[in-house]
Amino acid sequence: MRIYLNNSDITDRIAQNSVRWRRYGAFRSDLSFRLEPLFTDGLSAEHGMRAYMINDFSQTVWSGVVTSVTREYRSDTGFTASVRCGGPEAILSRRAVGSFSTDARTTGDAAKTVFLLYLSNASDEGFLYNPALFTTGAAIQGYSAYGKSLARVFDELGAADGSRWWILPDGTFFFMSGIPVTQSSFCVDFTETQSGRLTDITSFETVTSADGYRNVQFVAGNGVTGEATNSAEISRMSRFGGTGRYENAVSVPLVSTVAEANAAAANILRSYEENSFRAVFTTNTDGIELFDRISINAPQFGLYGLTPFTVTEIAATDRPTGEKKLAFTYSVTAKMSDAAEQYVRPAEYWTESLSRISR
Repeated sequence: MRIYLNNSDITDRIAQNSVRWRRYGAFRSDLSFRLEPLFTDGLSAEHGMRAYMINDFSQTVWSGVVTSVTREYRSDTGFTASVRCGGPEAILSRRAVGSFSTDARTTGDAAKTVFLLYLSNASDEGFLYNPALFTTGAAIQGYSAYGKSLARVFDELGAADGSRWWILPDGTFFFMSGIPVTQSSFCVDFTETQSGRLTDITSFETVTSADGYRNVQFVAGNGVTGEATNSAEISRMSRFGGTGRYENAVSVPLVSTVAEANAAAANILRSYEENSFRAVFTTNTDGIELFDRISINAPQFGLYGLTPFTVTEIAATDRPTGEKKLAFTYSVTAKMSDAAEQYVRPAEYWTESLSRISR
């Protein structure tokens, strides 16, 4: 793979073992690397520059913008620059709406209006519009905003029913209640009998956690409150101690009736009401994608046959290749899922929550 800044290939100038690449949440992503040396051949890295990564098949596998540059001097390497990049969602964090109002009756219709007004003519940003990729969403009594970033606007609209918005590397924009799950051509098989198995796994572990889990969701709307409760999950969790209630409360100003608040609570709860059982493994194999369904056969870990998992995070670090190109070691996190699952509603990462608060 090779990395570009403003259409200039900078791969040969990237310091070895400095590249970090992560994909998580609703197709959120970030990329960081160190350039050295500086001040030669006109090499430059500036905030706001376009950044993208091309694989060996000339396909764009990641795109985004430079969000920060730290220049420094080191006695061993001379002048260097540490560059941090955010995915295309970072562009929406720096674009703001003026005085905006719409009487749209659903969050999906409101999201369409916002996109067409602020992004459809932004050819320099490269976002692509397809009305079929905006789901109907929750019922609302219109929407208004002033001085908010576009990222925050789409976050607020999505919060009404737990929807997610995301942007693919080619600029295609989505606002949907769930992200499509794709079938991976790879599998993890410790019995070494399945075709398509990864043959270079260097580590594997399973994790059981209640991080982010909830079985009771409260919603405070515009003068109303709503609640959703999963009684079966409360009973199941009570076997491990206490009442079994894991509660969370959020503010969703867009809902104005009790029915809307209850519906929002139920929709949001669906993203968090599963006690997380995850598998984490490392591999040097390219081609595993976020929200791939990958099967795991690991009897030593109590996973028999080909148990379905859905990839929820991929973190990558560069490794030496002996050639003038980048190769990566991937740490893949996957959550146990259902073989019939067609869409996934990813829980919000704490980094997304923190980013939203700051926008």
